[in-house]
Amino acid sequence: MKKSRWIDFGVVCGLFFLAFMFAVLRHDSQIKTMDQAGFALTMPITAMKTRIMLFITALGSPQFLGPVTLVMMLILWWKKQLGSSMWYGAMQFVGYLLVIFFKTSVMRPRPAHRLEKIGGYSFPSGHTFATVIFVLTILALLWPHLKSNWSRLLGGMLGAGWILLIMYSRVYLHVHYASDVWAGLLLALCWWLVANSQKERFMNWLTEIQK
Repeated sequence: MKKSRWIDFGVVCGLFFLAFMFAVLRHDSQIKTMDQAGFALTMPITAMKTRIMLFITALGSPQFLGPVTLVMMLILWWKKQLGSSMWYGAMQFVGYLLVIFFKTSVMRPRPAHRLEKIGGYSFPSGHTFATVIFVLTILALLWPHLKSNWSRLLGGMLGAGWILLIMYSRVYLHVHYASDVWAGLLLALCWWLVANSQKERFMNWLTEIQK
């Protein structure tokens, strides 16, 4: 797919994210219906299921993915891929500033009856955003080594499955509404697709200053 198509898709994701945000701010009835359906889909709640979801959701937390991203950056730097190290680190850490900005702007309270002790605001989901960026980063790094169509399809399916599982865990634990996790997904896709359109320019600039 041409670069312009990816940018267009990223912009569309951004527009859908803004639509979610304004609907949340207006307390739109359709958002309430979506959120209620999200909680219904995660039923029933059991002690065993809660323990599993707490473990899964921890693997999608910024507190976990942040250090993992730093390790990945060090590995890329050690392999003399300074540009990729800086770029993919920025995609995660600079990108997360968007999450903080929107959380503190919308200030949506988290759902009641939470199964995980957590503070802060609900919209959008930081776990979803961080997981999407991390999964896309891993796929981008592995893609040149996945030569066959089936291996690329498998990698994409595993990545998508993991993202959906993190989204499910956040709603199950009642720390996010369904609209929060979908908004986190849309924001991450928008950031990834639009920002990555400038990757080549960044790499060229980095090469120039290293001469």
